[in-house]
Amino acid sequence: PYTRHKQDESAFDMTQRGERPTYYPYLEHYQPSYQPARPKPHRTPRSKRPDQPLSKPKYAPAPSDESDSHTEADKPAEEDEFIPPPKRKKKAKRRANRAALEQRRMEIEMESFKEFASTVTADYLAEMCSKSTEVISKASNGRRLIWMSVWLASFVYAWYNISLSIGIFLSKPTATKLNFYEAPPGGIAFPTVTICNFNKYNKSYFENNRNGDQLNKQLKKFLIESQPIWTHREEMDKEKWNTDYQLIKAMDMKSLLTESTHRLEDTIEFCRFSGKPCLSAYNNETTEIPSDAFQQIYTEHGLCYSFNQNGALSMSRTGALYGLSLRLHVAQDDYFENQDVAGFKVLLHNWYEPPMIEEYGFALRPGSETYVRIRLQKFKDTNRPLGYCDPLLEEKFGGGYTISKCVMQNRAVNTIRKCGCVAFYMTVPPGYPTATPICNLYQEWNCVEPLLEDLALSQLVINGIPIPDPDCPSACVYTTYSYSISQSEYPSQSVEEEVLRNVGQNKGATWDIQKIRDNYLKVHIYFQELSTLEMERHPSYLISNLIGDVGGQLGLLLGMNICSLVQFTDYIMRFSFYQGFMRLIRYYRTKNINDNK
Repeated sequence: PYTRHKQDESAFDMTQRGERPTYYPYLEHYQPSYQPARPKPHRTPRSKRPDQPLSKPKYAPAPSDESDSHTEADKPAEEDEFIPPPKRKKKAKRRANRAALEQRRMEIEMESFKEFASTVTADYLAEMCSKSTEVISKASNGRRLIWMSVWLASFVYAWYNISLSIGIFLSKPTATKLNFYEAPPGGIAFPTVTICNFNKYNKSYFENNRNGDQLNKQLKKFLIESQPIWTHREEMDKEKWNTDYQLIKAMDMKSLLTESTHRLEDTIEFCRFSGKPCLSAYNNETTEIPSDAFQQIYTEHGLCYSFNQNGALSMSRTGALYGLSLRLHVAQDDYFENQDVAGFKVLLHNWYEPPMIEEYGFALRPGSETYVRIRLQKFKDTNRPLGYCDPLLEEKFGGGYTISKCVMQNRAVNTIRKCGCVAFYMTVPPGYPTATPICNLYQEWNCVEPLLEDLALSQLVINGIPIPDPDCPSACVYTTYSYSISQSEYPSQSVEEEVLRNVGQNKGATWDIQKIRDNYLKVHIYFQELSTLEMERHPSYLISNLIGDVGGQLGLLLGMNICSLVQFTDYIMRFSFYQGFMRLIRYYRTKNINDNK
């Protein structure tokens, strides 16, 4: 450590130099700094002093082992005894050592950062820290300032665009791909058609007095109060049920609808499919009885009738002549007294899904001829988490999974858990006893309907536990039928006499043309074209798109790539490890010094 500054032993003699050196032998790179020493005290030359015996020096060094073996006579005589300087305070020395170490650490870090900036694959950093900027200080500072400004603006704009890209990726956007396929040789599967009369209960059921005067009065009063025309319905407490509706509390809606609704043979008066009379739903043979092509089915709208309930029929031609044509009898004369809407509600759906006619059905009004043009659509979705469908649900429902099937099963499960029964239009879900009873009128009014309202509002609570909304994603592959409707007046004036004659033979001569328009309608359901529209939904922004956008922003605006990111990470990790290691060394060094004290 002393090669650059040659010193001799006289450098330690405070009596011969006016300043004393401060050395740091453990820092080979450090150039010693010189601090002015204390002023030397005035001494009288020995020749001018009176003869006095020499006293022991105040700061004489302690005798060593070798000195103990010699006598005072053996020691050489010296004119002046060597008086070593007083020891410096430890705090000042430690402070100086820490300052030197800190300065060296900063120099090492700056040199390392400059070396890193000159080698990293980021052009901005290399230009801001290059050695060429140190040639002329004023010009170099201005050039460095320009580069730093451009880099800062580019950095802000790049990270703004990167944040937008990350937000788009987290939103999981999708794109839809459309494909058109021609119909196979066997034709296109025809949908299941479910038809419900708006009127649930016939007036004649109560007029025939089948159940007795008292029971009919209570039932009629209950139906009127449960479905008011102009006002909201009133709540019925337990006391009112025990007094006003004691006889009908145990009745179930299924048996009531079976006995009081419109009969199938009185509703369907004409049926033609693919230009021929409809086939019987029981033996698959042509029948002259139109009602044989339909089967009963219970929905939340009441007792309804379904055509092609097994999904076996298909269509190979287009147009109204080769579709399903029906003439329906509304029977407004037999409507219940509080029924304010006349006509039918129709739903087109797949044969394997329950008909949610209240949510997805469309209405047909009396005195009209309605044309329903349909098209088969097929949807394909991507599995989670990139898409919305869940393949496990297909296995859970045993194939044929749809959103409506999942929703109805969730309603049935919650109904059984809270009410101990199922509604008349629900099927018992898997895992529950098949002998689960059907809810009676009291349970329907006080438990099932409030439960469905709370479930729709996401406010359902069972046994103090909030029930979340059902997880019913879209199916991975499912079909649906889109439709468009057009209407015209029925019957026209040119066929009024013919219609009157035919209706008069069956219903009586009291019918006029206005009464026919109030009680009859026709509907034609047919394919608009024999092609299938396939819509495939897939994620439009994948992780590869995100990486490409981020790399493009970093490369275009900051001149960086994946190698630059690795270099920055390596640099940060190395210096973080170095600083942590040095702190650990200083900690144990300080601990050992304190222990030695």
